[in-house]
Amino acid sequence: MLKLHVLVLAFLFAAAPLLANAQAPPSDSQTLQSLLEEVRKLRQDLQSTAATVQRMQILLYRIRGQMDVVSQARQRLDESQAVLTQMKHQREQASAQIKQQEQSFNRSDDPNSRKYIEEDLERMKRWLEEMAQAEPEAQAKEAERANDLRIEQAKLNDFEDQLDRLHNQLSAARQPPARSR
Repeated sequence: MLKLHVLVLAFLFAAAPLLANAQAPPSDSQTLQSLLEEVRKLRQDLQSTAATVQRMQILLYRIRGQMDVVSQARQRLDESQAVLTQMKHQREQASAQIKQQEQSFNRSDDPNSRKYIEEDLERMKRWLEEMAQAEPEAQAKEAERANDLRIEQAKLNDFEDQLDRLHNQLSAARQPPARSR
């Protein structure tokens, strides 16, 4: 009986490494499964990142184009504002010239000179009236161009906001996940 116990103990000692190896394959299988899941997750993350980067590139292209549109709209508005400023300046100059001509008319005793000044005054007053009639149209054009600029700038701001969101999304994807303790 003692021999039997010694024999069983010897067998157990001899079989212990084999039993340990028999349990190892499930551990290797679990490790392999874990690695496979990690590779799949990395592939998904890479695909997601690539899609985000592609959307960012498209937005950058749109932003570049929209910046050109905004620049052109700003240039058209500046031109309209310059026209209004010029009209105001010309109107002020014409009003000053009319006053000078009226004073010259009142001081002049020569009938030929008075007739020339009177004709000149009438011409200048008609021109001033035409300017006054053209000014509301120029103001409306300036207001329309200012509105166009606001609309185009809003589109640009929207594209930039979308780009910021994508950048934040990409930055968040790069952050390592917080580990729970």
